[in-house]
Amino acid sequence: MARDLAQEQLWRDRIEECGQSGLSIQAWCVQNGLKKTAYHYWARKFKLQEQKETGDNPFAVVVLLPKRENGVKETTPLKAEFSLSFGDYCIGIPDGFNPVTLEELVKVLRKL
Repeated sequence: MARDLAQEQLWRDRIEECGQSGLSIQAWCVQNGLKKTAYHYWARKFKLQEQKETGDNPFAVVVLLPKRENGVKETTPLKAEFSLSFGDYCIGIPDGFNPVTLEELVKVLRKL
């Protein structure tokens, strides 16, 4: 399916307008007769395009947590949407991650 550049520009403009409005996304969408799901679809699409273009798309940050003398693992804050502790690893997972890739990463960690 060919890209509709006019549609993309329309949504880029809408997303910028929403950000400048001072309203919440939901309130702005209601005020403009748009579905919030459509807004999030386009916002995510643009974010992924930007990450692909800049090469700034880390899947996850994996940190091996050192053990203290008493055997309790230390915790470290990660800049991620959420984190997953798995054995000696803490995995920071950003917004927009690929669930298949996460599944493969967990399989690899199980083998270690």
